[in-house]
Amino acid sequence: MPNDVSGEHQSLIDEMAARSGDNHDRAYATIVRQAQGGLLVMAVQTRATTQNTTIRTLAHQTVQTLIRTMTVLENTGKVDPSALELVTAKAQLNAVRVLGQNVDPSDRELLVLLTQHSLWQKPVSRESSDRARDAKVRKVAGQLAAEHTQLTQAVTEAARQIGVDLPAEPTTEQKSWANAISSSSGEELDTMYANLSRAADGSLITQVAHARATTKSVPARIAAQTALTLLLKHMLLLEGTGLVKANSLQMTDVPAIAQSKPGGSPTSQTDDSFPSVGLLTGIAVLVVAGAGTLWLVRAVGHHGEHRR
Repeated sequence: MPNDVSGEHQSLIDEMAARSGDNHDRAYATIVRQAQGGLLVMAVQTRATTQNTTIRTLAHQTVQTLIRTMTVLENTGKVDPSALELVTAKAQLNAVRVLGQNVDPSDRELLVLLTQHSLWQKPVSRESSDRARDAKVRKVAGQLAAEHTQLTQAVTEAARQIGVDLPAEPTTEQKSWANAISSSSGEELDTMYANLSRAADGSLITQVAHARATTKSVPARIAAQTALTLLLKHMLLLEGTGLVKANSLQMTDVPAIAQSKPGGSPTSQTDDSFPSVGLLTGIAVLVVAGAGTLWLVRAVGHHGEHRR
C-alpha cells in the first residue's frame, strides 16, 4: 500500500491550496468526482471477474461506497461537466438524432442493452422461480423477476424523457440462453440458470458503470444507477446459491456454460483461492488507485479547511 500521494495528486493538492471559497469547492467536487468515476469502472470490472472471494467482497463494498459518494458530489451542483469524462477512456462519439432528439449514442446503447437484458431475464427468472429444484434458486429467481420490473420501469422512464425507442424483444443470443434454461430441468436447470444469469450480469455491469460515470444525461444517469445497484445485488444473490462456476465470472459475449451440451456436466473450474497473475495485477491497480483517491480527498479537503 502507498504511504504517500503520487506526483500527479500532489500537484492537484498544491493547486487546490491556492484556492478559496466557491472556487475551492467547485474544484474539489470536480476533481474528486472525476477520480471516483474512473475508480468505479475499475472496481466494477474487478467485482464482475475476480475468482477470489475476499477481493470480490472488497470490490463489492467499494462499488457501493463510490455510488453513494458520487451522488453526494453531484447533488452539490458544483461538479463541472469535465468530471463526467474518464481520464483513461474519453468517449469519441457524436450525438445522433433518435425520435427527433439529439441523444448521445452511448446513452441510447445503455437503455437498449438494459431493456434487452430484462426482456430475457425477467421471464426466465419467473419460470425458474417455479421450476427450479433448489429452494434457494427458486427464491433468488423470484426476487430477480420482481426487481427486473423495477429496472424496466426506470429504463422506460429514462427513454421517454430523452426520446429513445426501446426494443420489444431480447437478442437472438439471449433467446438461445432462455431456451436452454426452459428446455432443462432439475439440477441442470438450477445450474444453468445461476450461471447464465451471473455471466450475463457480469458482462453488462462494467458498461453500466462506465455510463454511470460519464453520462451527461440526468435521466440516463438515474437509469444507470438503478441498474448498477440491482445488477450488483443480483450477482451477489446468484453467487449465494453456491452453483456459480468460475467460467461464469468472465466477461464474454457468450457465457461458457451456454456452450456445453444439454445434459452434460459443467467443465471443472479452478479453485476460488487462486487468482491469476493478470487478476492480481488488476487487484493491485484497484487498491493503489483507491488509496490514491482517498489521499487526494483528505489532502484537498484538509487544505481547503485551513484556507477558510
